[in-house]
Amino acid sequence: MDQAQLLKGVLELAVLAVIAQGETYGYEILSTLHAAGLDSVGDASVYGTLRRLEQAGFLTSQLVPSDSGPARKYYVLTPVGREELRVGTEAWTRISDAARRLVGP
Repeated sequence: MDQAQLLKGVLELAVLAVIAQGETYGYEILSTLHAAGLDSVGDASVYGTLRRLEQAGFLTSQLVPSDSGPARKYYVLTPVGREELRVGTEAWTRISDAARRLVGP
């Protein structure tokens, strides 16, 4: 089974979960996903997901000057984004529990 297809369905939830830990920027989100074992996630996927989540009202962002290069766009969850994360986490738990029962140990 193609891991990329499985990941595509949960990338928004994973990005929301990373941002829920605190205000952060795109490259840091990507690094956190990689450190968690999602090393096949590309930067274009993360930045596209961030745009979609912001357009949906789940995130807000602000540009912050950086001493080490161009300004960074920092993201934070909105209250609607926190609710989306809660609902998505519940759905993911139900789906992963069901898959675990079907696939077996």
